[in-house]
Amino acid sequence: MSWSHYLFSFQGRINRAKIWLFILIAIIVGIVYGILFGTLIGISGLTAASYSAGRLASAGGALLFMLVLGCVVYIALFVASLAVTTKRLHDRNKSAIWLLVFIVVPLVINVYVFATMISSSGLDPQQMAAAAANPMLLVLRLVAGVLSLWGFVELYCLRGTVGDNRYGPDPLAGQA
Repeated sequence: MSWSHYLFSFQGRINRAKIWLFILIAIIVGIVYGILFGTLIGISGLTAASYSAGRLASAGGALLFMLVLGCVVYIALFVASLAVTTKRLHDRNKSAIWLLVFIVVPLVINVYVFATMISSSGLDPQQMAAAAANPMLLVLRLVAGVLSLWGFVELYCLRGTVGDNRYGPDPLAGQA
């Protein structure tokens, strides 16, 4: 399997090792981008004090380059994550529509819960804690957590379908 097929094709199947490899690749890309950003811009991501307007303004073209590069890297990793996750779902004999259940629904629920907490409490920590204890929001957070946990187990822990399925041959065929 070529790297372009592995990262950007939505066809076929991959095993657990390949999806974990993608996680490792994404982490390494993020670290390299962070080091490159800090080196070229001269800003440490560890301290807020280094983000002065003067320092950012003096970065000039390097800052623009790094922001554009960051957008390109983010879009490439996003598309690759969708492709890799789709192939992993195929290995579990599930269609890509399950991305909605495992990723989109928990995301929407969590955004709704957060927005509800902010709108009902402002940013006051005591009111935010009271809003977080709302039973409806607790149930929604539980649902989002259960769906995320289910998705994690399906994608990263369980073996794929043994033998061929409707999405292609078993990626572990011939291996013990």
